[in-house]
Amino acid sequence: MSATMGKVHRAVMSRIAEPVRAVFLDTPAGFQLNADEISAKAVEYFKQRFNIDLTVASFKAAAATPAEIDDALHKLQVANYIFAGPGSPTYAIRNWQGTPILEAMAQRLASGVHLIFASAAAITTGRYALPVYEIYKVGEEPHWVEGLDLLKPYGFELAIVPHWNNAEGGTHDTRYCFMGGPRFKRLEESLPDSTVILGIDEYTACIVDLSSDECRVMGIGQVTIRYRGREIHHPAPAAFKLDQLRRARLASEQGYPLQTSPLAQTMTEVEEALHKLPADGSDQPDTESGDMASVVPLIELIVQVRSQLRAARQWALADEIRGRLSELGIILEDGPEETTWRKGGL
Repeated sequence: MSATMGKVHRAVMSRIAEPVRAVFLDTPAGFQLNADEISAKAVEYFKQRFNIDLTVASFKAAAATPAEIDDALHKLQVANYIFAGPGSPTYAIRNWQGTPILEAMAQRLASGVHLIFASAAAITTGRYALPVYEIYKVGEEPHWVEGLDLLKPYGFELAIVPHWNNAEGGTHDTRYCFMGGPRFKRLEESLPDSTVILGIDEYTACIVDLSSDECRVMGIGQVTIRYRGREIHHPAPAAFKLDQLRRARLASEQGYPLQTSPLAQTMTEVEEALHKLPADGSDQPDTESGDMASVVPLIELIVQVRSQLRAARQWALADEIRGRLSELGIILEDGPEETTWRKGGL
């Protein structure tokens, strides 16, 4: 609900020939004491920006009465624009799974109705969903939960990750929906080979148009299709065929040249290299020995990536790289034009 995303809402609404009948489904934030305030904010947003009366379909499942369930179902069944957003992905899944509400959403999608899911709601739609609160706030081990798999009938097996480029952590890495690089790598490795990750930057939308078999990217960021560390990037504005989501696994197996950004490719190499390096200084590389030829390119590669991370304001990862190199006796010196390195004590 921002000025940037207003353009996305208008683009989707422009596809509707009849009057827009928009509904806000409040379940993802149903556990929050301010859930009704979030709904009121959505109603005000639609009225001010689009002059559309947004109806609230309230399904706070734990407290829903039969009459409230019937009311929510009726609103979903007549809507042609169903909007859901912030809250907890696992709470939404738990309270939608196996209910008439989920059946209604699936049926409406199949009939051509637009589902506009953001943040927590977007996470729920995939085959696997990220339990953000449980990992980031509570400290549970990185894991996935069963998602709603709303796109399965259309040939997709996805893990959808919004807030892909989040940087709210400041001094710590909050990319990949607050997971950070090390945790997300473990999450990725735990997915079955059949699953593709769809990463969506903040203030960015991926419009999955089933009628034209095409995705459109809108907003200020990019969409990332990721499979086993290999990435395809689609910066806004862009369009790509849905086969890139359906066939990413097959394409990878057949050696199809996925378009990988230099930074992502280098980071993968660096992570693998750092993993092989000693965690303490016991076996520090001797830059004066005959192994110099093999050590220098690795160090320069890491320094180059760290400079790219600093330029992208990814301070936590940059500091982590500096710390690991320091443990190995390699000192970095950041100058106004470039970063140089030397062996400690010289």
